[in-house]
Amino acid sequence: MRFSSIRIKNFRNFEDIDIKLSNKNIIFGLNDVGKTNFLYALRFLFDRNIRKNGFIDSDFYQKNTENDIEIVVEVDLSDIENDASKLIRSIVKGALRSGDGSLYIKLKASYNYQLQYGEPQLMWAGNEMNYESVKQIGSFTDLDKIFNVIYIDAYVNLQELFSRSLRYILPDASEADADIQKLIDGDIKSLNEHISSLSNIKSIEEELTPLFNSYQGKEHKISLKSEVSVNGYYSNLTPYIEGADSNGVYPTAGEGRRKLLAYALYKLLMKKDEGKKINLFLLEEPENHLHKGMQLSLSSVIFNDNTYEYLFVTTHSPFILYEMNNVNLVRIYNLGNISSKSFIYKVPTEFEKSRKLLNSYLAEAIFANRVLLVEGPSEELLFNKVLLSVKPNYEALGLYILSIRGIYFNKFIDVLQPLGIICIIKTDNDINAIKNKKSQYMPAGFKRCNKLLKKTLLPEETLSSKSINQRKKLYRDNIDKIKEMNNLNIFISEVDLEHDLQATLKLKHFKELVGHKNPVKYLQEKKQTYMVDFIHRLEEEDCKKILKSSYFSCLKALLNE
Repeated sequence: MRFSSIRIKNFRNFEDIDIKLSNKNIIFGLNDVGKTNFLYALRFLFDRNIRKNGFIDSDFYQKNTENDIEIVVEVDLSDIENDASKLIRSIVKGALRSGDGSLYIKLKASYNYQLQYGEPQLMWAGNEMNYESVKQIGSFTDLDKIFNVIYIDAYVNLQELFSRSLRYILPDASEADADIQKLIDGDIKSLNEHISSLSNIKSIEEELTPLFNSYQGKEHKISLKSEVSVNGYYSNLTPYIEGADSNGVYPTAGEGRRKLLAYALYKLLMKKDEGKKINLFLLEEPENHLHKGMQLSLSSVIFNDNTYEYLFVTTHSPFILYEMNNVNLVRIYNLGNISSKSFIYKVPTEFEKSRKLLNSYLAEAIFANRVLLVEGPSEELLFNKVLLSVKPNYEALGLYILSIRGIYFNKFIDVLQPLGIICIIKTDNDINAIKNKKSQYMPAGFKRCNKLLKKTLLPEETLSSKSINQRKKLYRDNIDKIKEMNNLNIFISEVDLEHDLQATLKLKHFKELVGHKNPVKYLQEKKQTYMVDFIHRLEEEDCKKILKSSYFSCLKALLNE
């Protein structure tokens, strides 16, 4: 079984949206674009405890109760040997006809103006022309025989979850427990006797007895008996955490500990119910209350543990994404109306052993609207300094600078662009020696740009020199084509970052800022270290000059100016 897509119409902030799905889905976007509402669409469809409450007028898009709410999920059942597919087919039966490789599960709700309520109707079919109503008894439907929804919100009530779950996870008492239970019963009886013998209780008895008898005319004795009892021996259990390096125990007061214990508890519940239903995990902002280390640990669990086979997670945290692989990235955004883009992300083969490294670079970028990809940390440091100086809130505007650090540009572009994220590229005008060919060089920077353009716009002919003058000449001879390329958000230095800075700030001032008579050579000796010193000396006017320079047009492209 594999989730294929979801279509949501006229529900909350979704007028009409169609999203591709897979079995592991990460939903992200800026605040107030509808990530929680997306999870609620799934909950209304698959969770009877939500569905039975029906819809109120504000659940309809802009309270448009004239139109129906529709939520449709397509599930691929083409793998007939899959256990989940077998379970679905055994319950759906006649609604799936011969040759049907998918199941469409549809929830529809029309608003009843008399009842002020939209009643959900469930139906399913092997194709959308032949829907049948899902069999229902009370609020329980055949769909509820198939799916079990585990929704873990950002703020978990651990004690409530623990108390509710205890009867499911506790094994039956053994014969050895019988003696302990007798001791407990004896202790409770003794406790009640001690409470009843307290002097203040005896005093009340003595005062009440004559007053009562004055109404009755007969002699009675009023006794106050303690009736402390145990409503099940486990009703007041509270989870504690014992430190590994101490003899103390710690109540799970910290929200981070509570959340991780809740995940562990849910996993234990799933083990007890394994194979009976298909478990759908809906995790809302799991990063809340977890520091970075805990988030990384949780990322490893949810993306590597088979317990979370069917997963929908909303997040604002890049750390939750560090271990992602074979996941469907779903970006929800607002460009006047709510839209989405999705992309199946698989870690490239060459990064299988260093998945976390690639994902750590990518994870923050996918939360942006526009991303400037640069060669290395020097560009990242400089451009961040310039933008913070002239537009301190640039990241809040959805702009991000990503250093690819030796990884090919396309590894990032191939993920970001399908998600609707605009990519701007700045690269060096490299000229590299051709192996085994003396005094022959190739314009590596131009070739890189052509590869990004997916056409040969810039010349790639062999060169006889790789000097600075040769690189400048190559740039100036092709300036019109470079400007054409700039319109496609691909930018190339005249030579490299340091020479661009020298041309922009002028040699005399550049020397003063760097503190060396040969500033280009000096900065290139220890690029990142010396760049940090350099940017500390940059004044606001220097930053403005860099931003306005044609050598750094990539920054204006990032700002969309």
